[in-house]
Amino acid sequence: MPGIIVFQRRWGVGSDDLVVPGISLTLLHAIWLIVVAVTLGLDNGSVDHACESVLRLLLIIKTALLGVSLLLEIFMARLALRGTMWDVHPRRFMEYVLYSRLLVLVAEMVWSSFSIVWLHGSYITCPAGMEKEVLLGSVICDLCVALSVLITIWCTFDRAGRSWVKMTRFQRSMKEGETKYHYKRSGNHRPNWRQRKVMRTYQDTWNHRCKILFCCMGRSDQYQDSFSEIARLLTDFFRDLDLVPTDIVAGLVLLRKQQKKLQETLVTQDQNDIYEFLSGVAVTSRTRFLSLHEPDQLEAFQLTEHYMKFALAAYGWPMYLLGHSKTGLCRLVSNIRCCCCCGSGSTGSSESGETLPVIVGDTCSGCHLAALKQSIGRVDHEVIFASFHVDVAETPFFVAIDYDHQSVVVSIRGTISMKDVITDLHAEAEPIPLQLTREDWFGHKGMVQTATYIRNKLEKENLLGKAFAHNPERGTPDFRLVLVGHSLGAGTAAILALLLRHEYPHVHCYAYSPPGGLLSLPAAEFTKEFVTSIVVGKDVVPRLGLHQLETLRSSLMTAINKSTNPKWKILGSSMLCCGRRNKDAAVKISNSPVVSIEEGGGGGSKDVPSTTAVLTKHPSDTNISLSTHQPLYPPGRIIHIVRQHPKASDRQVLLWLSV
Repeated sequence: MPGIIVFQRRWGVGSDDLVVPGISLTLLHAIWLIVVAVTLGLDNGSVDHACESVLRLLLIIKTALLGVSLLLEIFMARLALRGTMWDVHPRRFMEYVLYSRLLVLVAEMVWSSFSIVWLHGSYITCPAGMEKEVLLGSVICDLCVALSVLITIWCTFDRAGRSWVKMTRFQRSMKEGETKYHYKRSGNHRPNWRQRKVMRTYQDTWNHRCKILFCCMGRSDQYQDSFSEIARLLTDFFRDLDLVPTDIVAGLVLLRKQQKKLQETLVTQDQNDIYEFLSGVAVTSRTRFLSLHEPDQLEAFQLTEHYMKFALAAYGWPMYLLGHSKTGLCRLVSNIRCCCCCGSGSTGSSESGETLPVIVGDTCSGCHLAALKQSIGRVDHEVIFASFHVDVAETPFFVAIDYDHQSVVVSIRGTISMKDVITDLHAEAEPIPLQLTREDWFGHKGMVQTATYIRNKLEKENLLGKAFAHNPERGTPDFRLVLVGHSLGAGTAAILALLLRHEYPHVHCYAYSPPGGLLSLPAAEFTKEFVTSIVVGKDVVPRLGLHQLETLRSSLMTAINKSTNPKWKILGSSMLCCGRRNKDAAVKISNSPVVSIEEGGGGGSKDVPSTTAVLTKHPSDTNISLSTHQPLYPPGRIIHIVRQHPKASDRQVLLWLSV
């Protein structure tokens, strides 16, 4: 069964997650044997007496072993329900139960193998059908159990667990002995060899996992360096966290209850200037709503809708077919070129005689370019350059001229490939390479590198110069520069706007769903002049960043540590089908940190408290200092679009501007 071997650092914390599958497999195996025994009894007359005795003995011993296994499974389930998620002392005997269950499993497999050898090597002859039925079913069940055990070991094996346990015991013995040597496992700025060994082991583990996850990307030095950086980041983030998936789910349930209770408290208090919460954001008297009845605000919002077409067009044919599942394929087929005509298509030429557009990395039939033009639609536009080449920190983009709104548009693609995921995972802060360096201006490392790559590409091939000089008769030299992107492309476009701001003072960026951990606060405040971010509803990407995840980690651990209810009660209270909700399952709200994420950089909130001390403190061990990174925020002025549902017959879309 899957629950017999769980290489967690503390025995019993994760065993309850796998007890239910173990009991299910054991019961199915036992039921099958009972059915075979009943069938054997009904066919008593057609089976030889010697064969019947042998088969009956085999079934009795096998059923006895399964009965012992089932009892151990039930005892494991009862033992796993003791204590709380953080208090593992009531489950301290789980280790011996797991070892016992392992021995029983080995006995089951040995007995099945012995049964096969016995029946095939003895002088007893049984009916071919009966022998095949009994032996084949037993062997299949045992193989399923063994396979589930191997999968569980592969998924949960902790290579650093042994060193971690030794280090923990050493720390405990130093405390209990009241020695003069003060040993701190994670808080010491100069770790000793024990801590360094554990950290190296964890980095090797995460590096190995990254190689398995991105196995199709090759083994170049660039990828190996990326895997090493990601492994180091994940090691810092997940160290000293002894939680399993159901612990995290239960903690999220507790945090959700805290949030609801906090929102109800803030709305009902008279001294608070909060009317309600929409999509997790507080609506106050200072909230600025967009009035679409006014021409200037309506035009500004229509621009955001217009340039969204360019942002989606950068994704190429996969996103186009996803959004046009019925007619998209037919439209693309009518616009792609023959495979024998490989090369860059042409829609015009520049003053130097160069054929335009210049296409890099497209398919042989030009599917990406065809989807790009179809996504933009009936807008009077002209593509100058399009690169669909993708690599780590090298994202596809295209340069186009929008004659309808007199602008040169640079659209950057968002995350759609595994290489883009690696770029997203480089989430640490890195200085933005400006001409006039600002020491307090930092950005998302992967997106800073991507923006630098696109800027160098634009300068090396003079793409913007060619675009502005492409059609002087229609006034292209006087057009403005507009940068657009979605998700990863939105963050890259915002940073690229910072890099090009000195050369193009009138540049404007439309960032659709930008990452929440993008810019440091001074840089985010500066981008309010030329960056407009669009957030829809409860989209998680604009609220997601490394520092925000660390805040969630600290709040999650605090909620789990302060909860006095067992995990099954917390999970059961979150399900309506399990009865009345348990209102006491949530911990006190005042004991957990509250950080405003939506209003951090883009909103310019002044009441965001400093949570460094809270984030670095471990709720159960003061000697553990968790990792923290510099807070990063979404860029520019944020337009938050939500749908309010006061009544089914009166639905309206609300938009407000975060300043």
